[in-house]
Amino acid sequence: MRVVLLGGAGYIGSVASHHLVSHGHHVTVVDGLIYNRGDDPGRLLPNTAAFVGGDLRDPALLADVCDGADAVVHLGGIVGEPACQLDEELAVELNYAAPMIAAEAAAGAGVGQYVFFSSCSVYGRHEGTVDEDTEPNPLGIYARTKVLAERRLPDVLAGVTEFTTLRLATVHGSSPRQRLDSVVNSMASRAVATGRVPLNGGAQRRPLVHVGDVAEVLAGVMADNLTGVWNVGSDQENHTIADIAETVAAIVPGSRIRRGPERDETDARDYRVSFARLQRHMPGACATALKDGVQEIADLLATRTIADPDEPQYDNHRGLVDAFTADRVRTLRSLACRRYQAEYTAATWGRP
Repeated sequence: MRVVLLGGAGYIGSVASHHLVSHGHHVTVVDGLIYNRGDDPGRLLPNTAAFVGGDLRDPALLADVCDGADAVVHLGGIVGEPACQLDEELAVELNYAAPMIAAEAAAGAGVGQYVFFSSCSVYGRHEGTVDEDTEPNPLGIYARTKVLAERRLPDVLAGVTEFTTLRLATVHGSSPRQRLDSVVNSMASRAVATGRVPLNGGAQRRPLVHVGDVAEVLAGVMADNLTGVWNVGSDQENHTIADIAETVAAIVPGSRIRRGPERDETDARDYRVSFARLQRHMPGACATALKDGVQEIADLLATRTIADPDEPQYDNHRGLVDAFTADRVRTLRSLACRRYQAEYTAATWGRP
């Protein structure tokens, strides 16, 4: 299968490209490298993968890479609320307009399958356990752009391209393009570097999934042509933030939990997720445990594969600030971007 990975040189995409190639797919990665740290894409990607550098908001580029493709996978965008808050207009362009423009190109080229990477963050704050039929409750820019894209992409692709949404649990573990700003990776790297595990709150719930398991699920979705909405993770990997901190402290020798405020005022998300739908179709999926991801991050620092976890390259918020400063990314305000910006502004976030 000829697969186009949009945003495929990032934290998840650089792992997914290797998995897809190992499954026999012909992979083309398209990425603007806005977090460019002097990375050679050839170091991040399989030798047999093609790389195309460019802006994921460029209709001509997208039409070109979609021509002859069997599947398009959209992983690109600004991840996380702190990074999105730096420039809401840019976040909307990259997280909402870009996947919509890509869907237009995919439908125009007759691509058979379009996979959109979303997030369990769309659930926001919920009592009890949520599943794919639970009404989203987006609490910030990041989640709102994901919800709106989930709603609108089927309209663009209808009748031409099969559509799949993957709502990922919070991702952890090692990757060729490493991030250390997600909760597990952050706690583990802080524990090794400082001997302290920072903990704000603790009771809030968060589902977790290993980055390698995400790549395997993507390969399975494409092999079985699964459509619709899928939560990606496992029921066993629903944890509280305190659980995560305690696991890190148990694995990293000499580390201790450093407790902050009892309530994390910067992040109100709190949800437990059911992954039963995925398990019915892919029994045993997402089996990598929290402790294994923690150990991977600890080993990266212990072996000095990562010498300084405080470098901006490992943090999306600070990396985006650097990208602004270096003029590697900016709002386009193209006709298409303005149209989708207007849709975002007019959207309501309750039931459509």
